[in-house]
This record gives sequence, structure tokens and C-alpha cells, in this order.
Amino acid sequence: MTRGSWWLSAGVAALLCTAGCKQQAQQQDVQGEARAGVEAAQERSQQALDQAKQVQEKARDEQGQVADARQDVEKARQELQEAEAKAQQEFQEAQNAQQQASNQAQQAQAEVQQSQQQALEAQRQQQQEMAQAQQQAAQQQQQQAQQGQQAAQAQPAQAQQLVTGRVVTASPDELLLSSAGGAGQPLRLQVNEQTQVLVNGRQGSVADITEGSQVRASYQDMGGEPTAVRVDVTSSGQQQGTGGSQDLGGQDTSEGMDHLGGSQDEQPQQ
Repeated sequence: MTRGSWWLSAGVAALLCTAGCKQQAQQQDVQGEARAGVEAAQERSQQALDQAKQVQEKARDEQGQVADARQDVEKARQELQEAEAKAQQEFQEAQNAQQQASNQAQQAQAEVQQSQQQALEAQRQQQQEMAQAQQQAAQQQQQQAQQGQQAAQAQPAQAQQLVTGRVVTASPDELLLSSAGGAGQPLRLQVNEQTQVLVNGRQGSVADITEGSQVRASYQDMGGEPTAVRVDVTSSGQQQGTGGSQDLGGQDTSEGMDHLGGSQDEQPQQ
């Protein structure tokens, strides 16, 4: 080999060595830069992961808060529904109570009206019964009077007895007579509405007969009691009667005087 070729080969080798060293250095630099970039990327990834974890934790907390808020809202909504239902129920109960009170008031008013009507009807019925009773009593009295009058008219003339004397006591339903001379037992005569009273020849009443009056009376037995049929007042209570007196038909009244003395004639049997 020649000397020039050797130097050429040495130069080429040197260039190749230099180029290889430079390429290796460049590769190392590239690898270092790549490693640094990877480390930086890894660090950024870690930071991103940490941030993501923080975001997730924050989101989890916010979700918990949202869930709590939802629970609070749901609870409040349920409480509102319960309150509305309770208010509706109370309102319904109040309406029912008002309706019931109104019905009771109407029923009470109807009962009061019915009671008033019943009271008016009972009063009217009582008045009718009283009027009927009074009418019946008046009819009975009239019938009794007619019967008494008929019985008095049916009695034969000889059944009536005559008496003349002085009035010892007088009341609306009874006269007590004594004889003109004061002898014998007093005679008690019953008087009633059918008893005819004449005062000095004029029509009078039992109230016109006063104590001390001189009277002439015709009477008959009614129900076991001597009852005056007619009483003639011949003198007032201030005068005393004297002498004999005449009977209703103008006959002598000595039989009546004898009755006061206990010698009254026997009556004919009917």
C-alpha cells in the first residue's frame, strides 16, 4: 500500500469515528431529551391524575350535597303534601261540622215549630173540649131543669104542702122558717133555680128573701129534701107577720101552721 492511500484511509476512519461519536452524542442527547420529555409528561400526567382525583372528590362531595339537597327537597315536598292533606281534611271536617250544625239547627227549628203547632192544636182542642163540656153541662142543667119542672108539674096538687112563717136564716140554696107564733120546730126548705119567688106580688129572686121576712111557701119532697116550689114574701124583714095567711090557691094555710106545730096531714100515696 502506498503512503497516500494510508493517509486517505486514516482520514476516512477518523471521519467515520468522528461522525459516529457525534451521532452517539446526538442519540444520547435525543434520548436525554426524550427521557426528560417522558418524565415531564409523566409528571404532567400525575398532576392531571391528581387534579382528576380532586375533581372527582369535589364532584363526589357536590353529588353528596346534591343528594342531601334532593332529600331535603323531597322531605319538604312530603311535609308540604302532608300539610296540604291535613289542611284539606280539616277544611272538610269544618265543612261537615258546619253542615251538621246547620242540619241540627234546621231540625231544632222544625221541632220547635212542630211543638208550637202541637201546643196550638192542644190548646184549640182543649178549648173545643171545654166549649163542648160547657155546652153539655148547660144542656144537662137545662135537661135537669126541664125534668125538675116536668116532675114538679107531674106532681098532683095535693102533694105540695103550704107553710107560713118567718125567715130565720136565708142563703142562696136554703131557707130556715119558723112559725108565725114561734112554736114548733123550724122548717128547712131547699131553694134552687126552679123556685118561683114573688115579693109583694112581683117577680123576685131568692136574693130578695131576707131574714125576718114573712113568707108563704109551697114545697114538696124532692130527693128526700123538702124543696120550695114557690115563695111569696108578704112582708119585709123589718115587719113581723100576724094572723092567718092564704095559700097559693086562696085556701086557708092552717095546714101549714099545723105542720110547723108537728100536725101536718099525711100525703096521699102515689
